[in-house]
Amino acid sequence: MRWFLAGVLVIALLAVPVRAQAPEGGRNQIITNGTGRVEVAPTQAIVTVGVQVQRNTAAEASAEVSRVADQILARLQQLGIRRQDIRTSGVQLQPVFTSPRDGSAPQIAGYRALYTLTLTLTDLRQVGPAIDESTKAGANLVQGVSFGLRDDSAPRREALGAAVREARAKADAIAQAAGLQIRGIERIVEEGVEIQFRVERAVPSPMAPGQVPTPIEPGLLTITARVSMVFNF
Repeated sequence: MRWFLAGVLVIALLAVPVRAQAPEGGRNQIITNGTGRVEVAPTQAIVTVGVQVQRNTAAEASAEVSRVADQILARLQQLGIRRQDIRTSGVQLQPVFTSPRDGSAPQIAGYRALYTLTLTLTDLRQVGPAIDESTKAGANLVQGVSFGLRDDSAPRREALGAAVREARAKADAIAQAAGLQIRGIERIVEEGVEIQFRVERAVPSPMAPGQVPTPIEPGLLTITARVSMVFNF
């Protein structure tokens, strides 16, 4: 009797992997991928401007960048840019060493200070003037302009919808060509949504009398969504 029960147990254990390897869904499937793209105008710009100076002492270098930063802030606020849309994004102070050719030890030749401000602008017409006014105030660094979206939820949904429609259209075409009829959707997998942000890099110099303002063209942003779908027939 014990031998019989042991034999039944062994057979039962061996049967489990066989059942686990059976396919979960139907074998009549059509698998397609879809891509949806949407182009929208940017609604936000990120601009980073700053000043870098070198002076004989750390105190002189720090005082100079603080003075220029205050001038930049004053001009930006005169443009109507809110103080809460301006943040300090970088503060650096470091010694500058000589490079002796005679093998002697390097000596401190001065100090370099850096101060940067990052602006978040929702009125894109302010981008060019913000750069120009900053350089007039003494800024000698412009680390680029990045255009983006304040809220990307709507274009994301639109791109995903377009991706699903493309995947379904592909499946319908395959089924029609093969003389089949799609009976349902077994699985939809979102494979990602990408937003192609535009970044313009420029280092303008302070405008001379009669010089034209810095031109800024935001262009369009591209949102791309990808999905894969499994259909039963």
